[in-house]
Amino acid sequence: MDRVRCVSGDLDEPALGLSPRDRATALDGLTTVWHGAARLALEGDPAPLHVTNVLGVRRVLGLLDEAPGAQLAHISTAFVAGRRDHGRIAEEDLREADGFMTYYEESKYTAERLVRAWAGATGRTATVLRPSLLVADRSTPAGLPGQPLDVLSRTIDDMLRAKAGTARVADRLLARTHRSGHVLRLRLTGDPDATINMLQVDYAARAMVRAVHARAGSSGLRTLHVTHPVDTGLKVAFAALASRYPGLRLTLEPSVPDPNRYEAAIQQHIAPLLRFATHRRTYDRANLLSLVGDLPGPEPIDQDYLTRTFAYEAVRERLPSLAAQPAG
Repeated sequence: MDRVRCVSGDLDEPALGLSPRDRATALDGLTTVWHGAARLALEGDPAPLHVTNVLGVRRVLGLLDEAPGAQLAHISTAFVAGRRDHGRIAEEDLREADGFMTYYEESKYTAERLVRAWAGATGRTATVLRPSLLVADRSTPAGLPGQPLDVLSRTIDDMLRAKAGTARVADRLLARTHRSGHVLRLRLTGDPDATINMLQVDYAARAMVRAVHARAGSSGLRTLHVTHPVDTGLKVAFAALASRYPGLRLTLEPSVPDPNRYEAAIQQHIAPLLRFATHRRTYDRANLLSLVGDLPGPEPIDQDYLTRTFAYEAVRERLPSLAAQPAG
């Protein structure tokens, strides 16, 4: 830890909001800048995203201009691929011809362009790291935001509470449905065979550290897909949700022309997420694999793994496992 110094700054402020003293402290002996901060929003005003995710990157590059011996590790996202639903995405691909699903994706794409231009003009070492959807099958440490999959489970929680009045009543409602053998089916619009790439956050961290360390002393830019070798079907994720909501089944349909009120409600609440329910694309990982050495591959992200993921969130939110509800 003697090699790590913490200096608090602000991506939205000129010069990162650093005082001259803090800036000098940050630059003293600087060897690597890890830039992983970003503003994340799937809808709404794009201006704050641009300020933080684009102009903020430019300010980080300005700091690096004052540390000619330092390399950059820039954490982007595999979702800069935007609306490309099918095919294999190469690690060096960076294009806007297909458009983007969200302003967030577009802001991260523009940030990558800045990094590419900077590395090309200066010859400096820059590694762009593109993780996919990061997940964990254990509780998030206190004080940190929940993982992305929390959005789906919380949306369902909110819908059930609105239907039944309270979380406790909603729990009992689904428990009775489960015990009676009935199923509450909710259809959502999307490709029934859609996939999404998920990766364990621990593996992602280890792989990124190894790759950036391996590039020390090199020059120029390389882009790495920090992704799982096997995509996960959304059917698998929905099946895992049954561990949290016995009696509830979510399915993807090419169209839902006659939604009932519950289907219409959940469709509206998770509309930003359903934009991704058309993907069948895969990601090339050759650059990543060439740099991580003998790091073993990630464990499968299957139904068992995702069941544990949703189970920890149930505990965190005080929603008990419905399968354990007493009769009555």
